Amino acid sequence: MKAGIVYGPMDITVEEIETPTPGPGEVLLEVKSAGICGSDLHYHRSKPDGNRVRRVMGGHELSGIITGIGEGVKHRKVGERVGVEPLLGCGNCQFCHVGDYHLCSRLTHPGGGFNEYTVLSESKVFPIPDNVSYEDASILDCFAVGVHAVHKAGTTITDSVAVLGDGAIGLSTLEVAKATGAKRVALIGHHQKNLEIAKKVGADIAINSAEEDEVERIMQFTNGDGVDVVFETVGSTSSTMEKAIKMTKPGGKIVVIGIFTKPVELEIWRALRYEIDIIFSYSYSTWKGQVEFEIALDLMSRGKLDANSLITHRFPIDNISDAFRSALNKEESGALKVLITYH
Repeated sequence: MKAGIVYGPMDITVEEIETPTPGPGEVLLEVKSAGICGSDLHYHRSKPDGNRVRRVMGGHELSGIITGIGEGVKHRKVGERVGVEPLLGCGNCQFCHVGDYHLCSRLTHPGGGFNEYTVLSESKVFPIPDNVSYEDASILDCFAVGVHAVHKAGTTITDSVAVLGDGAIGLSTLEVAKATGAKRVALIGHHQKNLEIAKKVGADIAINSAEEDEVERIMQFTNGDGVDVVFETVGSTSSTMEKAIKMTKPGGKIVVIGIFTKPVELEIWRALRYEIDIIFSYSYSTWKGQVEFEIALDLMSRGKLDANSLITHRFPIDNISDAFRSALNKEESGALKVLITYH
């Protein structure tokens, strides 16, 4: 089978390797579509150190069709179209026992989306209905992150919401918040094309932070009150937390999804004075006994989520290097969500 092989940062090739065989409790998946996640890009932003070490690439946002089953598989069958929940805890710790496997210290992200075939536990593949395409299903992981964040926020039908960040997670969270009843939703970013997509998928307003003061604009949006909930999806080295505190109404909430890469300095007086809760939301798992990946899939199958509008670039596996280049250079390529597709 063809597989993406990496030797170093942006030193990517496609090679033939042996097709895997499913073991007990596993299924063999013929991959149909795979998304490039921000976490897939971190390594490729570093500089080559001169040591070329060969490894098969991962890819944890994926969908496909089951073409083989291992011994003991009871609930899946050959020919099923499935999406993949790429989170696997140890199964033995206290967090795994109660369904919070995203908190497991031995959490792994099974994938194989950048290969023509991969093997996965049958418990991590979920049938997708005919009205959900392979491409849409391959980015369910993004929407599941939004589902978990909205659960943590506890948004209601009277809430106003601001989403900081116009990347795939920001727009996915926007869609989930809107689909689950938030009254008004604003999205803040600086990529004009992404802001236009945000309005298409449900944003009441889309604010270009490169052209206007986002805090002032949010205050206008809320008649001076501030929003009930802010979802921070940028992280990295940004100053978004300071702005989030300023635009949240007294008694409101800030849900942090973005991964910060340096310590964050905050002037917390306003958050203390007005009892603004800062909540952290990492990945997803289950909520009150329900798998959040399946909740995202249900919303998508009922037409509540628009995945297709977030997908801007598609590349065949043979052009995986070009796909990563586009995903890394969003300012130049205009990429929002980049997929590797198989036919």
